[in-house]
Amino acid sequence: MAIFENRSADNLLGATATPVPVEATIALPATGALDSPKSRTLLYLLLLPLVFLLSGLLLRYLAFRTALPDAGIDQYFDELCRWDCSWYVKMAETGYDRYPVPGRINAGNWAFFPAFPMLVGGVRALLPFPTIVTAGLVSLVTTYAAVLAAWPLLGRDRHAYALYAAFMLSGPVSFYFTSFFTEPLYVLMTTLVFAQLNRARYLSAGVAASILSATRIVGVFASLAIGLQALLDYRRNTGTWRGAIPALLGNPQLVLALFVAPLGLFAYMAFLHFWMGDALAFSHVQRAWARTIANPLTYLWQGFGKLPDEGWAPSSSQVLAIAAASGLVLTGVLAWRRQWPAALFCLLAILIPLAAGLASMLRFMTALTPLTITLMTLLARHRWLFWLSLLAILLGAYTTTLAWFGGNVALV
Repeated sequence: MAIFENRSADNLLGATATPVPVEATIALPATGALDSPKSRTLLYLLLLPLVFLLSGLLLRYLAFRTALPDAGIDQYFDELCRWDCSWYVKMAETGYDRYPVPGRINAGNWAFFPAFPMLVGGVRALLPFPTIVTAGLVSLVTTYAAVLAAWPLLGRDRHAYALYAAFMLSGPVSFYFTSFFTEPLYVLMTTLVFAQLNRARYLSAGVAASILSATRIVGVFASLAIGLQALLDYRRNTGTWRGAIPALLGNPQLVLALFVAPLGLFAYMAFLHFWMGDALAFSHVQRAWARTIANPLTYLWQGFGKLPDEGWAPSSSQVLAIAAASGLVLTGVLAWRRQWPAALFCLLAILIPLAAGLASMLRFMTALTPLTITLMTLLARHRWLFWLSLLAILLGAYTTTLAWFGGNVALV
């Protein structure tokens, strides 16, 4: 099954739009209207993610009760907020530092991009809840929207859609998408970029890419995916590469899309220059985490070579190396399927962070939408594999969340 293919007439249900009389838009639905195939599909798309949203809440809460039996229910969101989450809470409440913060290691919070903390901060001003609770609610809604938006990219395959919804909302690492990390918005914007590219809507893809580039630094590479998709569209429509560059530069929507796509990153750089005098502070501050740039394959090899101190379970470094290697394999699957824009984006989104080390590679891989969608389409090919995968996903939500509460550094 190919994904990310260009379907200019796609809509949510895959039906061709037809004129509808004005009266029909205000009339009450006829008896049995929900029995139509389109209505059943719509209900499936809307309700299935809600089921997994609720089951995910239950499974993660059960893990919370098991790991911390003496903690009160009011501590659930606070305990779920670990590692980088605490940085985002502070950003949503007080904004960016002007200098490194005493007591929080010798670093400032400039490494963390602003889009999602700004969104949570805005919603926080409207709701009477603590920041982490608000962030959890915003993350759930954002992830739910990302699952809905992924329907056309999943080839409108119900089994693949079910696995993807389960993985995002009720899966082994669903705490990334339901606590306070940038992953929910990153996944949503990545999904929208490629969904719009499938319909040759370059400008709307560029707008989504601009938000993506303000969410995480690798989001800026979506602009390259837009340009490559436009080039491939030209080749498919004309049958030749000749005259491609002049023709593409003569497309005002494409030129505007390529201009808009990296604006999120540039706006953040301009803010940093104004705020604390260093437009590249998000890069320079990495020194505080002892991250140095090197050959990504060297980091990968070293990760595989770090054996566990005891037992048979892989070490944290090996888990992170396996995650990165799996991402590269799935990127190869995208290339084999000739999904070149998605493959290019994923390759850069893997190699750039990997060049600074293995830290957070598991989280980065699970948030790369083209990779998770590709994996779910593969697992949905056979009925037995679908049910086995669904069971593993749901069981993993409990066991991995236990490891999260236990401070497993492979999950950072």
